[in-house]
Amino acid sequence: MDLFAPKWTPAHPAFVSLLNALSGETDPVYVVGGVVRDAMLGRSAGLTDLDVLVTRAANEAARRAADRLGWTYYALDPERDVARLVFTAGKTPLVCDIAAMRGGELTTDLQARDFTVNAMAMRWRRDSASELVDLAGGQADLDRRQLRRVTPWGLAEDPVRLLRAVRLAVQLEFTIEEETLLQILRISGTIRLASAERVRDELWKMLASSRPEQAIDMLRTVNLLRPLLPEIADLEGVAQTTPHDADVYHHTLRTVRYALQLREWLKGDAAIEASEAGAAIATALGPYLPRLRQLLLATIAAERRVVDWLVWFALWHDVGKPSTRSTDQFADGALRYRFLRHEEVGAEMFAHRLDALKFSRHEIALARNVIRGHMRPHLLHASFGAEPISRRARYRFFRESEGRAAEAQAGIDTLLLALADYQAIYAVSPPPAWQRYVAHIAELVAYGVAPDGLEEVRTPLVDGHTLMAYFDLPPGRQVGALLEQLREAQAAGEIATAEAGLALAAELLARDV
Repeated sequence: MDLFAPKWTPAHPAFVSLLNALSGETDPVYVVGGVVRDAMLGRSAGLTDLDVLVTRAANEAARRAADRLGWTYYALDPERDVARLVFTAGKTPLVCDIAAMRGGELTTDLQARDFTVNAMAMRWRRDSASELVDLAGGQADLDRRQLRRVTPWGLAEDPVRLLRAVRLAVQLEFTIEEETLLQILRISGTIRLASAERVRDELWKMLASSRPEQAIDMLRTVNLLRPLLPEIADLEGVAQTTPHDADVYHHTLRTVRYALQLREWLKGDAAIEASEAGAAIATALGPYLPRLRQLLLATIAAERRVVDWLVWFALWHDVGKPSTRSTDQFADGALRYRFLRHEEVGAEMFAHRLDALKFSRHEIALARNVIRGHMRPHLLHASFGAEPISRRARYRFFRESEGRAAEAQAGIDTLLLALADYQAIYAVSPPPAWQRYVAHIAELVAYGVAPDGLEEVRTPLVDGHTLMAYFDLPPGRQVGALLEQLREAQAAGEIATAEAGLALAAELLARDV
């Protein structure tokens, strides 16, 4: 055993109290896995998850410690003697998984782990003079900044570890050791045997990292992209014509890169103003940033935030192109490729894949709407040219993004995706007519989040009961059609009072609406 240096203690006092309580219940207590790795890399800030090993009776020790300290106890896997404790008294929930050592021995447990940098354990001592156990050479691999398998059978026994290798290599900016890489290439097809939920969680972490573009391309390099996401693999080599300068796959990676920049800016984790293109976005959307963050930093399902979907939307926005491509040949022999309805086809392909990965219905519905509508901002920009987008067109954009409810969420996500997509069309930055394009996007964003936009239309001047009573109409489609036309007229600023709304309704009825 080597002395762990520097001395490590978790920053959150609740973790310290828990480890001390566990060591009073059973000794020895070891902190294991990624926590140890990250501590040695100086990446321990913001620690919210802890993995702990005890010799035996993990559930019993965990239950007693939870009762004493006020943590919530779960018997996570009674057969393997694994417990989970959750602490929710602070701003951020803390999670600690406590497991009995496989085979009842630390050596056996560490040998069963995936990569050497994750196969280190630190014995917890109250005086913080912790001892590091490194049986597989994890420290040396940290120094080399490489991922190396602990055993050849470790990857074969759990195919998700193939995906985790890519995720960790991207997150840590490590290389994958040659023999480990060769084995991943040999057995890449076994990833199809992994559970959908575990694959989903690894992909989510990978694309939520600071290098999603590199993650996707590394999946392709190690032959994991096609068995996992064949729709994305099919984008490679699909040629496009001007103004595109790249095939669909490389255009998609470029879109992911710009979506990442937007995501990090919206989260407040990075500035966007360093480039001319980014400065234009910051200037145009800056006034709406608080409301955008309110919408986008919300959790949509299972602690997955809306803002983190931007990279997923970028990755899938053109997935319908390979199956919808047609070719026009001109008299001079030049070719033009067209992708009619690719957004509609792609939306269904994306929804199908997300369903297979066990994402929630709400997430799937949002993704379908965003991909289906991602061409609309481009078309509006082209239609209005140098003129502002009309209020009627802005209302229709949000109505079509979300259906008749005309809520802001999918529309805002679609506009942010459009900003990334438009930049990625061109090799130059900023792209042509960028200031005008950003101005049009800002007009739409303002309508979606400002009080005099969608918020105003959500309170109709005339409701259905008033229409039926005033004109002696029965419930039905006619009333629904009238209400929609009145909402659109209100959105366009053509009516501003109930009296004006009733007058317009009378005029519409006279035309036999």
